[in-house]
Amino acid sequence: MPIQVLFVDDEIPHLMLAEEYLGHSGKVELTCVSSGREAIETLGKKTFQVIVSDYLMQDMDGVALLKYIRKNFGNIPFLLFTGKGKEEVVIEALNHGADYYIRKGSDPVEQFSILEQRIIQVAERQNAHEELVAREKLYNSVLTVQSDFILDFLPDLTIIRANESFSGLLGRAPTDMIGRKFLSDLSHVDQEELKGAIRLLTPNNPAVDLSLSLNASDGRIMPVTWHIEGVFTSDGTLASCKATGRNIGSESVERDSIRQYEVKYQETATDLPRDMGDFDENVPLNFIIENTRPEGTWPLHELVRHARTTKMNGIASATGPNGHRAFLIFIDGEPEGGIYIDRSGVLYGDKSVLFLKDSNQFTFYPTAPEIANRFVTGCRIYDKSHIRAPNTYEIPEIRSMRKGIGNITLDVRSYNKPLSGIRITIKSGGKIVGNDITSHTGQISVQLLYGNYTGVILTETGKLHPFSFQVKEPESSHIVDLTGI
Repeated sequence: MPIQVLFVDDEIPHLMLAEEYLGHSGKVELTCVSSGREAIETLGKKTFQVIVSDYLMQDMDGVALLKYIRKNFGNIPFLLFTGKGKEEVVIEALNHGADYYIRKGSDPVEQFSILEQRIIQVAERQNAHEELVAREKLYNSVLTVQSDFILDFLPDLTIIRANESFSGLLGRAPTDMIGRKFLSDLSHVDQEELKGAIRLLTPNNPAVDLSLSLNASDGRIMPVTWHIEGVFTSDGTLASCKATGRNIGSESVERDSIRQYEVKYQETATDLPRDMGDFDENVPLNFIIENTRPEGTWPLHELVRHARTTKMNGIASATGPNGHRAFLIFIDGEPEGGIYIDRSGVLYGDKSVLFLKDSNQFTFYPTAPEIANRFVTGCRIYDKSHIRAPNTYEIPEIRSMRKGIGNITLDVRSYNKPLSGIRITIKSGGKIVGNDITSHTGQISVQLLYGNYTGVILTETGKLHPFSFQVKEPESSHIVDLTGI
């Protein structure tokens, strides 16, 4: 089926050329109008897949027409005609959602050949985008309609209530679950993690989040995220626990499906480069960077922190010593999209941030939210752990001690014997910076910034035991003696 195209130009010769070179190709079906007002009236009567508009017209210019269409007719692909030397017009058009621009030239054969290619590309991209949006809606519906697992249990993990979602997965009735142990088929390591987390619950720290698998009655191993809240008596004793679990397996399947559609979208998106050679003045991403005043330059983590604080929208660009180029697209302060280009090719989304280092210097170019949103589709970042801005803490100067990172081993003993399964929470400046459970040798190893820290241990007798330690060298150890406690 030919692509339905609305062609808008107030110069009759251009309309005649369009009819001659596009109207008879068989690839597009052309509807020509000679004013912006006529275009709006035509859009109210017929549906089009692509709109091509001149910029300079008597009743309204192409950007004004674009703004009206975006407000009243949605995201129909829009291509703008513009003459040379009108970079500010192109920037304005792209910032308001134009999909591409074509420079008018003297050779109509070449000009309309390029225009036809762009029409086909943006139409294919729009189809892929609609498939992607539909898939994302399906993904969100999975999160909405799935039933959570809800149950109550005693501190010794004995179940006292369970809903049908949880019991049904195990092939039992809710009443049959009463008296059984919560997640009794976990591995020894997972059991110790669960028990340690329960021991750590206090009125001041009443909840914990864990990721523990659930073995279904049909043999499936289901990854589940658990939120466990403690219920306490008036004297602070843990009376019972309320657990809410969510199956993240179905989320993962749908997320993988979305990523497949992201790849399909990338294959049709003319804005996203395929390799270093494709990244030239014809790519709007590069055009915007070259024609936008930068807001500043920051190392990677400082950029992420600053962007989140100021809720920035725009594109951050970095060039490495080996010639690679990296781009992060920010929406409302969050790094939502990424592109990494070197001589070997292009990486998008999650893969694009694997090679980024904190030493990378990014220059930030602000844009309207609409254009930032446009570039994120096709290079969306799901896993932001590689670009997460770390928390910062004041590190006291101790003699000639420099700022750095050290590994410290905490050794918990009682009567000179190692204590296993003891949860240790580490705090700095009133904030929790780490927690772990001691191994069979009574130890945990933690990587921390140089500085002073407070550790808190919840003993088997229910007492909180605080202790202090310092990290000031690459490798160190500290013994915590619980003898008599």
